[in-house]
Amino acid sequence: MTFIGLTLQEWAALLAILGTLFGGISFIFKGIIVKPLSDAIANLQKSIDEFREQMKESDDDRKAIHMRINRLDKRVHGLEIQLKGGDRHE
Repeated sequence: MTFIGLTLQEWAALLAILGTLFGGISFIFKGIIVKPLSDAIANLQKSIDEFREQMKESDDDRKAIHMRINRLDKRVHGLEIQLKGGDRHE
């Protein structure tokens, strides 16, 4: 029995050769391209997570500094009132 000039055994051999060839190419592709890319993405995700944590800490510090400045401003304003004898602004 033949199909497009090849017997069933020849088709099976051709499919086996093509399957092996594509399997090898796929293995090499994964090793050369996919694995390093996956590692780079994982490292990038780790860096982003660390950056988010640092930004959160920075935001917390900024809020604490803002609160300290507001308290200091109130104290200075109170002292100015005491020194000037009223709530007059020049």
